[in-house]
Amino acid sequence: MNKFSKIALPLLLSSTLATTAMAGSDNFYTGAPRTYLYNPAVDICFKDTSQYKKEGPYTIGFSNAGLGDSWRVVGLHSLMKAAAENKDKIAHLYITDAGHDDAKQVADIQDLVSRGIDLLLVSANTAQALDPAVSRVMEQGIPVVMVDRRIESDNFVTFVTASDAISGRIYAQWIAEKLHGKGNVIMLAGQAGSSPSVNREIPAEAVFKQYPGIKVLEKVYADWSPVKAKQIMQSMIQKYGKDIDAVWSAHGLMTPGSIEAFVEAGWANGEIPPHTNADVNGGMQLAIKHKVPLLEVGYPPAMMGESIKTVLSVLAGAPVPCISEINSQIAVTEGDNTPSVDTRLRITDLVQLDGAPDALVTGGMGPDYDPKSYSVDYPK
Repeated sequence: MNKFSKIALPLLLSSTLATTAMAGSDNFYTGAPRTYLYNPAVDICFKDTSQYKKEGPYTIGFSNAGLGDSWRVVGLHSLMKAAAENKDKIAHLYITDAGHDDAKQVADIQDLVSRGIDLLLVSANTAQALDPAVSRVMEQGIPVVMVDRRIESDNFVTFVTASDAISGRIYAQWIAEKLHGKGNVIMLAGQAGSSPSVNREIPAEAVFKQYPGIKVLEKVYADWSPVKAKQIMQSMIQKYGKDIDAVWSAHGLMTPGSIEAFVEAGWANGEIPPHTNADVNGGMQLAIKHKVPLLEVGYPPAMMGESIKTVLSVLAGAPVPCISEINSQIAVTEGDNTPSVDTRLRITDLVQLDGAPDALVTGGMGPDYDPKSYSVDYPK
Protein backbone atom coordinates (compact mmCIF):
# COMPACT_ATOMS: atom_id res chain seq x y z
CA MET A 1 0.00 0.00 0.00
CA ASN A 2 1.29 3.45 -0.89
CA LYS A 3 1.73 5.53 2.29
CA PHE A 4 1.11 9.11 1.24
CA SER A 5 1.27 11.80 3.89
CA LYS A 6 0.26 15.44 4.00
CA ILE A 7 2.98 17.49 5.65
CA ALA A 8 3.89 21.15 5.62
CA LEU A 9 6.95 21.47 3.37
CA PRO A 10 8.35 23.96 0.89
CA LEU A 11 7.00 23.63 -2.61
CA LEU A 12 9.03 21.00 -4.47
CA LEU A 13 7.20 21.13 -7.79
CA SER A 14 9.33 21.68 -10.87
CA SER A 15 9.02 24.39 -13.51
CA THR A 16 9.20 24.06 -17.26
CA LEU A 17 12.36 24.73 -19.19
CA ALA A 18 12.19 27.57 -21.74
CA THR A 19 13.39 26.80 -25.23
CA THR A 20 15.22 29.30 -27.40
CA ALA A 21 12.06 29.82 -29.43
CA MET A 22 10.25 31.06 -26.35
CA ALA A 23 13.02 32.67 -24.36
CA GLY A 24 12.58 36.13 -25.86
CA SER A 25 8.86 36.35 -25.27
CA ASP A 26 7.65 38.67 -22.53
CA ASN A 27 4.48 36.58 -22.46
CA PHE A 28 6.22 33.35 -21.48
CA TYR A 29 4.78 31.99 -18.23
CA THR A 30 7.51 31.43 -15.63
CA GLY A 31 5.51 31.33 -12.40
CA ALA A 32 4.70 28.44 -10.10
CA PRO A 33 2.85 25.55 -11.74
CA ARG A 34 -0.80 26.48 -12.25
CA THR A 35 -1.80 23.03 -11.05
CA TYR A 36 -0.34 23.96 -7.67
CA LEU A 37 -1.69 27.50 -7.46
CA TYR A 38 -5.23 26.58 -8.46
CA ASN A 39 -5.41 23.31 -6.53
CA PRO A 40 -8.44 23.59 -4.22
CA ALA A 41 -6.88 21.31 -1.59
CA VAL A 42 -5.66 23.00 1.60
CA ASP A 43 -2.66 20.65 1.93
CA ILE A 44 -0.60 19.28 -0.94
CA CYS A 45 0.26 15.57 -0.66
CA PHE A 46 3.94 14.78 -0.07
CA LYS A 47 5.61 11.38 0.25
CA ASP A 48 8.12 10.57 2.97
CA THR A 49 11.08 8.87 1.24
CA SER A 50 13.42 8.52 4.22
CA GLN A 51 13.25 4.70 3.95
CA TYR A 52 14.94 4.90 0.54
CA LYS A 53 17.86 7.10 1.59
CA LYS A 54 21.25 5.67 0.70
CA GLU A 55 24.74 6.76 -0.28
CA GLY A 56 25.53 7.28 -3.96
CA PRO A 57 26.58 7.08 -6.66
CA TYR A 58 23.39 5.29 -7.71
CA THR A 59 22.36 2.68 -10.26
CA ILE A 60 19.09 3.65 -11.90
CA GLY A 61 16.97 1.65 -14.32
CA PHE A 62 14.66 3.34 -16.82
CA SER A 63 11.95 1.22 -18.39
CA ASN A 64 10.65 3.17 -21.38
CA ALA A 65 7.36 2.35 -23.06
CA GLY A 66 8.89 3.00 -26.47
CA LEU A 67 10.19 5.52 -28.95
CA GLY A 68 7.26 5.57 -31.32
CA ASP A 69 7.05 9.33 -31.87
CA SER A 70 9.16 12.49 -31.79
CA TRP A 71 7.93 13.49 -28.31
CA ARG A 72 9.37 10.33 -26.82
CA VAL A 73 12.68 10.71 -28.64
CA VAL A 74 13.18 14.25 -27.31
CA GLY A 75 12.08 13.11 -23.86
CA LEU A 76 14.66 10.34 -23.80
CA HIS A 77 17.39 12.73 -24.89
CA SER A 78 16.34 15.11 -22.11
CA LEU A 79 16.71 12.24 -19.62
CA MET A 80 20.16 11.31 -20.92
CA LYS A 81 21.28 14.94 -20.77
CA ALA A 82 20.16 15.28 -17.15
CA ALA A 83 21.93 12.05 -16.21
CA ALA A 84 25.15 13.29 -17.87
CA GLU A 85 24.91 16.48 -15.82
CA ASN A 86 24.75 14.37 -12.65
CA LYS A 87 27.58 11.90 -13.24
CA ASP A 88 28.90 12.54 -9.77
CA LYS A 89 25.68 11.11 -8.31
CA ILE A 90 24.77 8.46 -10.90
CA ALA A 91 27.06 5.48 -11.52
CA HIS A 92 24.83 3.76 -14.09
CA LEU A 93 21.64 4.59 -15.96
CA TYR A 94 20.31 1.46 -17.67
CA ILE A 95 17.70 2.20 -20.35
CA THR A 96 15.34 -0.31 -21.96
CA ASP A 97 12.91 0.20 -24.85
CA ALA A 98 9.72 -1.89 -24.84
CA GLY A 99 8.67 -0.93 -28.35
CA HIS A 100 5.18 -0.19 -26.98
CA ASP A 101 4.68 -3.83 -26.08
CA ASP A 102 3.31 -4.55 -22.60
CA ALA A 103 4.84 -8.03 -22.29
CA LYS A 104 8.25 -6.73 -23.38
CA GLN A 105 8.09 -3.95 -20.80
CA VAL A 106 7.25 -6.40 -18.01
CA ALA A 107 10.30 -8.44 -19.01
CA ASP A 108 12.41 -5.26 -19.20
CA ILE A 109 11.46 -4.36 -15.63
CA GLN A 110 12.44 -7.82 -14.39
CA ASP A 111 15.79 -7.50 -16.18
CA LEU A 112 16.49 -4.07 -14.69
CA VAL A 113 15.73 -5.31 -11.16
CA SER A 114 18.14 -8.21 -11.68
CA ARG A 115 20.94 -5.67 -12.32
CA GLY A 116 20.78 -4.46 -8.73
CA ILE A 117 19.23 -1.05 -9.34
CA ASP A 118 18.69 1.40 -6.51
CA LEU A 119 15.59 2.92 -8.12
CA LEU A 120 13.32 2.12 -11.06
CA LEU A 121 12.06 4.89 -13.34
CA VAL A 122 9.10 3.86 -15.52
CA SER A 123 7.06 5.32 -18.35
CA ALA A 124 4.32 2.70 -18.64
CA ASN A 125 3.04 1.62 -22.04
CA THR A 126 -0.46 1.02 -20.68
CA ALA A 127 -1.61 1.73 -17.14
CA GLN A 128 -3.41 -1.52 -16.38
CA ALA A 129 -1.01 -4.03 -17.89
CA LEU A 130 2.09 -2.63 -16.15
CA ASP A 131 0.49 -2.22 -12.74
CA PRO A 132 1.35 -5.71 -11.36
CA ALA A 133 5.00 -5.53 -12.49
CA VAL A 134 5.55 -2.09 -10.97
CA SER A 135 3.73 -3.04 -7.77
CA ARG A 136 6.00 -6.08 -7.33
CA VAL A 137 9.09 -3.87 -7.54
CA MET A 138 7.73 -1.61 -4.80
CA GLU A 139 6.96 -4.68 -2.67
CA GLN A 140 10.65 -5.65 -2.97
CA GLY A 141 11.59 -2.33 -1.36
CA ILE A 142 12.90 -0.73 -4.56
CA PRO A 143 11.43 2.75 -5.04
CA VAL A 144 9.62 3.43 -8.31
CA VAL A 145 9.20 6.84 -9.93
CA MET A 146 6.74 7.12 -12.81
CA VAL A 147 7.25 9.66 -15.59
CA ASP A 148 4.87 10.74 -18.37
CA ARG A 149 2.75 7.57 -18.13
CA ARG A 150 1.64 6.06 -14.84
CA ILE A 151 0.01 2.81 -13.70
CA GLU A 152 -3.58 2.53 -12.46
CA SER A 153 -2.77 2.10 -8.76
CA ASP A 154 -0.73 4.39 -6.53
CA ASN A 155 1.98 1.77 -6.00
CA PHE A 156 4.86 4.13 -6.73
CA VAL A 157 6.66 6.94 -4.93
CA THR A 158 5.77 9.84 -7.21
CA PHE A 159 4.63 10.60 -10.75
CA VAL A 160 6.50 13.24 -12.77
CA THR A 161 4.18 14.76 -15.35
CA ALA A 162 2.37 17.77 -16.67
CA SER A 163 -1.33 17.74 -15.93
CA ASP A 164 -3.20 15.53 -18.38
CA ALA A 165 -6.48 16.54 -16.78
CA ILE A 166 -5.77 20.24 -17.29
CA SER A 167 -4.94 19.64 -20.96
CA GLY A 168 -8.08 17.66 -21.65
CA ARG A 169 -10.33 19.98 -19.67
CA ILE A 170 -8.97 23.24 -21.09
CA TYR A 171 -9.08 21.87 -24.64
CA ALA A 172 -12.75 21.02 -24.23
CA GLN A 173 -13.68 24.25 -22.45
CA TRP A 174 -12.02 26.32 -25.17
CA ILE A 175 -13.82 24.40 -27.92
CA ALA A 176 -17.18 24.73 -26.17
CA GLU A 177 -16.69 28.48 -25.83
CA LYS A 178 -15.35 28.92 -29.37
CA LEU A 179 -18.53 27.21 -30.62
CA HIS A 180 -20.73 29.28 -28.26
CA GLY A 181 -21.99 26.07 -26.68
CA LYS A 182 -23.33 24.49 -29.86
CA GLY A 183 -21.57 22.32 -32.43
CA ASN A 184 -20.13 18.96 -33.43
CA VAL A 185 -16.72 17.73 -32.28
CA ILE A 186 -14.39 14.94 -33.40
CA MET A 187 -12.17 13.65 -30.58
CA LEU A 188 -8.75 12.46 -31.76
CA ALA A 189 -7.54 10.44 -28.79
CA GLY A 190 -4.04 8.99 -28.42
CA GLN A 191 -3.26 5.36 -27.59
CA ALA A 192 -6.11 3.37 -26.08
CA GLY A 193 -5.28 2.50 -22.48
CA SER A 194 -2.31 4.87 -22.11
CA SER A 195 -2.70 7.11 -19.07
CA PRO A 196 -2.02 10.43 -20.87
CA SER A 197 -4.82 9.79 -23.34
CA VAL A 198 -7.31 8.36 -20.83
CA ASN A 199 -6.65 11.15 -18.34
CA ARG A 200 -7.31 13.78 -21.02
CA GLU A 201 -10.36 12.10 -22.53
CA ILE A 202 -12.30 11.73 -19.27
CA PRO A 203 -12.12 15.43 -18.18
CA ALA A 204 -12.85 16.57 -21.74
CA GLU A 205 -15.95 14.43 -22.01
CA ALA A 206 -17.12 15.73 -18.64
CA VAL A 207 -16.82 19.32 -19.93
CA PHE A 208 -18.64 18.56 -23.16
CA LYS A 209 -21.52 16.97 -21.20
CA GLN A 210 -22.11 20.32 -19.50
CA TYR A 211 -23.07 21.79 -22.88
CA PRO A 212 -26.25 20.16 -24.26
CA GLY A 213 -25.57 21.77 -27.62
CA ILE A 214 -22.15 20.13 -28.00
CA LYS A 215 -22.17 16.72 -29.67
CA VAL A 216 -19.15 14.44 -29.89
CA LEU A 217 -19.63 12.86 -33.30
CA GLU A 218 -16.93 10.23 -32.72
CA LYS A 219 -13.93 9.49 -30.51
CA VAL A 220 -11.19 7.73 -32.45
CA TYR A 221 -7.69 6.60 -31.46
CA ALA A 222 -4.86 7.85 -33.67
CA ASP A 223 -2.01 6.35 -31.61
CA TRP A 224 -0.14 9.67 -31.37
CA SER A 225 0.55 9.43 -35.12
CA PRO A 226 0.15 12.31 -37.63
CA VAL A 227 -0.16 9.76 -40.44
CA LYS A 228 -2.95 7.83 -38.73
CA ALA A 229 -4.64 11.08 -37.63
CA LYS A 230 -4.69 12.25 -41.25
CA GLN A 231 -6.22 8.98 -42.42
CA ILE A 232 -8.85 9.11 -39.69
CA MET A 233 -9.78 12.71 -40.41
CA GLN A 234 -10.03 11.98 -44.12
CA SER A 235 -12.65 9.37 -43.22
CA MET A 236 -14.38 11.72 -40.79
CA ILE A 237 -14.53 14.48 -43.42
CA GLN A 238 -16.01 12.06 -45.94
CA LYS A 239 -18.58 10.95 -43.38
CA TYR A 240 -19.55 14.28 -41.77
CA GLY A 241 -18.23 17.00 -44.10
CA LYS A 242 -19.12 20.54 -43.01
CA ASP A 243 -20.92 19.21 -39.93
CA ILE A 244 -17.51 19.04 -38.19
CA ASP A 245 -17.18 22.21 -36.10
CA ALA A 246 -14.04 21.44 -34.06
CA VAL A 247 -11.34 18.84 -33.53
CA TRP A 248 -10.25 17.96 -30.00
CA SER A 249 -6.78 16.42 -30.35
CA ALA A 250 -5.23 14.78 -27.30
CA HIS A 251 -1.76 15.97 -28.38
CA GLY A 252 -0.06 17.99 -31.08
CA LEU A 253 1.51 14.86 -32.54
CA MET A 254 -1.81 14.28 -34.31
CA THR A 255 -2.82 17.87 -35.09
CA PRO A 256 -0.75 18.36 -38.29
CA GLY A 257 -2.25 15.26 -39.87
CA SER A 258 -5.75 16.43 -39.07
CA ILE A 259 -5.24 19.93 -40.49
CA GLU A 260 -3.64 18.46 -43.63
CA ALA A 261 -6.73 16.30 -44.17
CA PHE A 262 -8.94 19.40 -44.19
CA VAL A 263 -6.58 21.27 -46.54
CA GLU A 264 -6.46 18.39 -48.99
CA ALA A 265 -10.25 18.05 -48.82
CA GLY A 266 -10.48 21.58 -50.20
CA TRP A 267 -11.33 23.57 -47.09
CA ALA A 268 -10.21 27.17 -47.64
CA ASN A 269 -7.98 29.17 -45.31
CA GLY A 270 -10.06 30.46 -42.44
CA GLU A 271 -12.69 27.71 -42.86
CA ILE A 272 -10.90 24.81 -41.14
CA PRO A 273 -12.47 24.20 -37.72
CA PRO A 274 -10.66 24.97 -34.44
CA HIS A 275 -8.04 22.44 -33.33
CA THR A 276 -6.07 21.77 -30.15
CA ASN A 277 -2.32 21.20 -30.00
CA ALA A 278 0.56 20.41 -27.65
CA ASP A 279 4.28 20.94 -28.15
CA VAL A 280 4.56 20.08 -31.85
CA ASN A 281 5.80 22.80 -34.17
CA GLY A 282 4.03 21.52 -37.30
CA GLY A 283 0.52 22.05 -35.98
CA MET A 284 1.37 25.65 -35.14
CA GLN A 285 2.93 26.27 -38.55
CA LEU A 286 -0.13 24.93 -40.34
CA ALA A 287 -2.53 26.85 -38.10
CA ILE A 288 -0.80 30.13 -38.96
CA LYS A 289 -0.55 29.30 -42.67
CA HIS A 290 -4.19 28.22 -43.05
CA LYS A 291 -5.73 30.54 -40.43
CA VAL A 292 -6.94 27.75 -38.18
CA PRO A 293 -8.00 28.72 -34.63
CA LEU A 294 -5.59 26.82 -32.39
CA LEU A 295 -5.11 26.27 -28.67
CA GLU A 296 -1.74 25.09 -27.36
CA VAL A 297 -1.47 23.48 -23.92
CA GLY A 298 2.06 22.17 -23.52
CA TYR A 299 3.02 18.71 -22.32
CA PRO A 300 6.81 19.23 -22.24
CA PRO A 301 9.11 16.29 -23.00
CA ALA A 302 11.55 18.16 -20.74
CA MET A 303 9.71 16.36 -17.90
CA MET A 304 11.92 13.34 -18.60
CA GLY A 305 15.00 15.33 -17.67
CA GLU A 306 13.21 16.83 -14.69
CA SER A 307 12.49 13.30 -13.45
CA ILE A 308 16.22 12.81 -12.75
CA LYS A 309 16.01 15.58 -10.14
CA THR A 310 13.11 13.76 -8.52
CA VAL A 311 14.96 10.43 -8.60
CA LEU A 312 17.94 11.96 -6.80
CA SER A 313 15.65 13.56 -4.21
CA VAL A 314 14.06 10.18 -3.45
CA LEU A 315 17.45 8.47 -3.03
CA ALA A 316 18.59 11.33 -0.79
CA GLY A 317 15.57 10.66 1.43
CA ALA A 318 13.99 14.06 0.76
CA PRO A 319 10.19 14.38 0.77
CA VAL A 320 8.69 14.63 -2.73
CA PRO A 321 5.21 15.56 -3.94
CA CYS A 322 2.93 12.58 -4.56
CA ILE A 323 2.55 14.03 -8.04
CA SER A 324 5.38 16.20 -9.35
CA GLU A 325 3.92 18.43 -12.05
CA ILE A 326 5.70 20.89 -14.32
CA ASN A 327 4.24 23.92 -16.02
CA SER A 328 2.23 23.82 -19.21
CA GLN A 329 2.47 26.85 -21.48
CA ILE A 330 -0.96 27.92 -22.77
CA ALA A 331 -1.26 29.89 -26.02
CA VAL A 332 -3.84 30.68 -28.70
CA THR A 333 -3.83 32.03 -32.21
CA GLU A 334 -4.50 35.78 -32.42
CA GLY A 335 -8.10 36.67 -31.57
CA ASP A 336 -8.97 33.23 -30.21
CA ASN A 337 -9.03 33.85 -26.47
CA THR A 338 -12.27 32.79 -24.80
CA PRO A 339 -13.75 33.79 -21.41
CA SER A 340 -12.17 30.79 -19.65
CA VAL A 341 -9.00 30.54 -21.76
CA ASP A 342 -7.76 34.11 -21.67
CA THR A 343 -4.00 33.97 -22.13
CA ARG A 344 -1.53 36.62 -23.27
CA LEU A 345 0.75 34.03 -24.90
CA ARG A 346 0.23 33.65 -28.65
CA ILE A 347 1.08 30.79 -30.99
CA THR A 348 3.42 33.23 -32.76
CA ASP A 349 5.42 33.44 -29.50
CA LEU A 350 6.01 29.69 -29.54
CA VAL A 351 6.20 28.61 -33.16
CA GLN A 352 9.50 28.09 -34.98
CA LEU A 353 8.37 29.27 -38.42
CA ASP A 354 11.50 28.00 -40.16
CA GLY A 355 11.94 25.00 -37.90
CA ALA A 356 11.22 21.34 -38.55
CA PRO A 357 7.51 20.44 -38.38
CA ASP A 358 8.26 17.63 -35.93
CA ALA A 359 10.27 19.89 -33.60
CA LEU A 360 9.10 19.98 -29.98
CA VAL A 361 9.01 23.60 -28.84
CA THR A 362 8.95 22.55 -25.16
CA GLY A 363 11.89 20.16 -25.27
CA GLY A 364 14.32 22.34 -23.32
CA MET A 365 17.29 20.96 -25.30
CA GLY A 366 18.79 24.25 -26.50
CA PRO A 367 19.18 25.98 -29.88
CA ASP A 368 21.66 23.54 -31.47
CA TYR A 369 19.70 20.38 -30.67
CA ASP A 370 19.11 17.92 -33.51
CA PRO A 371 17.29 14.73 -32.45
CA LYS A 372 18.70 12.82 -35.43
CA SER A 373 22.32 13.32 -34.42
CA TYR A 374 22.14 13.99 -30.68
CA SER A 375 24.41 12.00 -28.41
CA VAL A 376 25.68 12.53 -24.90
CA ASP A 377 28.12 10.71 -22.64
CA TYR A 378 25.76 9.73 -19.82
CA PRO A 379 26.71 7.14 -17.16
CA LYS A 380 25.72 3.86 -18.85
